Amino acid sequence: MKKKLLSGLVILGAASMLCGFDSAETLDSLSAKMTEANASIKGATAEASFNLDATVNISDGTTNTSLDAIANGSLNYLFSMEPFAMQADIEGNFSFLGTGQQIKEEIYSVTDENGAVKMYMKITDPGTGSEQWVVQTMDDLNITEIIANAGGKNMNFSEMAEWGLAFELAPEAADVNGTECYLISTTIDAASLQTILQKTGEITGQDLASDPNVTMGLSLLNGLKLNISYYVDAATYIPIKGHIDMNGSDFSLVSQMISGLLGSTASEDAPASTIDLTVNDISMDLLMNYGEAQTITVPQEALDAETSGIAVQG
Repeated sequence: MKKKLLSGLVILGAASMLCGFDSAETLDSLSAKMTEANASIKGATAEASFNLDATVNISDGTTNTSLDAIANGSLNYLFSMEPFAMQADIEGNFSFLGTGQQIKEEIYSVTDENGAVKMYMKITDPGTGSEQWVVQTMDDLNITEIIANAGGKNMNFSEMAEWGLAFELAPEAADVNGTECYLISTTIDAASLQTILQKTGEITGQDLASDPNVTMGLSLLNGLKLNISYYVDAATYIPIKGHIDMNGSDFSLVSQMISGLLGSTASEDAPASTIDLTVNDISMDLLMNYGEAQTITVPQEALDAETSGIAVQG
């Protein structure tokens, strides 16, 4: 499952890379210039922040209780294209139903001479502070081949509509820290995700859409939508910022699902409770800097953990 999702993310990431303000620009003319600019990209760095602000209202018919669900954190990311290598540092704080937790992870992915990917992940236990390395070799996932296939598509925004992604170009320039940008946006929902998975399967030969876990996940996404915005530097035609949120989503199905889980434990003495989920904000902002290849080195402690057998094999 992890291998399938990783291949899909790589394809979508490569597709997003393919893809002074001129009001006469169209999506397809802008796409062509982005494709040309992409040819010089060897790697990138990125900084992301995410936020969740929600309230879970619980009622058993006589008593009403409101519990906050809060999460925030950051992700620092860098990668190189040839050969593909990636490093990500993730930190986050979560508070849900009165219980708080912190996460901290380091992830390194490198490509061997055959194009297969090996992933090293360091997970820190929030309670004890102990660290554990997890190593996974993906012999049947050739990232080099996938990137080449995805890059060879050179899809413009009109063609990406066939992937379920209908893009819009804002008529006026947007500003990102003093840089004039084109603003491109799209919305992904359960139907468009189904299309993306089908198209991804055509490239990878892996039928993601028929995976029972994926099918179940898609059924739970009805009513939810993901709003995505890209800010493209008007001078270089390279994306420098991304924004994702779930504003306008219908979370009633999620509320019903949680209510159903609580109902399964109800009794005559403790009647079933109803749940109402109010989401004030779910969003992520990403600042990107595309350019030269990044130097990514797997820490010696990860290699030592692998050779000594201490690391968990994924």
